[in-house]
Amino acid sequence: MALLAVGLLGACESNRSEQNAVRNHVNASRAEAGLPPLRENLALDVKADAWAQQLRNSCRIWHSRLADGAPPNWRKLGENVGMGGNVSQIHTAYMNSPGHRANVLDPSFDQIGTAAVWGNCNGYRTLFTVHVFMKS
Repeated sequence: MALLAVGLLGACESNRSEQNAVRNHVNASRAEAGLPPLRENLALDVKADAWAQQLRNSCRIWHSRLADGAPPNWRKLGENVGMGGNVSQIHTAYMNSPGHRANVLDPSFDQIGTAAVWGNCNGYRTLFTVHVFMKS
């Protein structure tokens, strides 16, 4: 089971291959819907990773203040946060949630930052993923 939340947020801890998998899942879903891929934004990656670490450290999910850590040229921001057992499981949960799906498939977004940070919550190995979407 994956838990999710949706909203309109130092050193990175994300495993690069899992971080790329988070972005690749988003872009694959966008391609299936006939939408262009989102470009990686390194500033958004840092924001997403810092937030995923905070979620991991508290073993729960909630939203960041979206403008905090976002590049100054943003015109629209969105965020998905989730936790679960692996990248694919969490992405499936995002796509089965209307609010999360709307962010993934929003045609106005053109950039994304992603994170995938592991933690141990209540005795279970748990992955925290974050998407930060931006229209510049």
